[in-house]
Amino acid sequence: MEKKKGTIILFPFMAQGHIIPFLTLAFKLEKKGYHIIFVNTPLNIKKLKLSLPQNSSISLLKIPFNSSEHGLPPNTENTDSLSYKLLNLVSSLIEKPLCVISDLFFGWSANIAHEFGIFHVIFSGAGGFGLAC
Repeated sequence: MEKKKGTIILFPFMAQGHIIPFLTLAFKLEKKGYHIIFVNTPLNIKKLKLSLPQNSSISLLKIPFNSSEHGLPPNTENTDSLSYKLLNLVSSLIEKPLCVISDLFFGWSANIAHEFGIFHVIFSGAGGFGLAC
């Protein structure tokens, strides 16, 4: 089996309009020989499993989130307190990732990446015109 170039963590916002472009990016990076860790909430990970080809090496990592603990209805997802949970997930990895690619809405993920000495990139699936306005 071919040795991977390194690990890249992808952390999109928890909405399909953000997850889908990140998944496309994940497939492209996987083809280039990188190991991809795709981080999201349990319900989204469950849906993503159905989107991955059987031969994919993309790892799906659940960020712990129990909506009932936050006063939300069951199976509702929100982004409160995710920064602390991402910090724990990154620190538990055996191999240090090359970089973290996060959604535009997760600016705090840069602090976590820098804390571990990891390169950080913001990715947006939005069109250029919308971002320029």
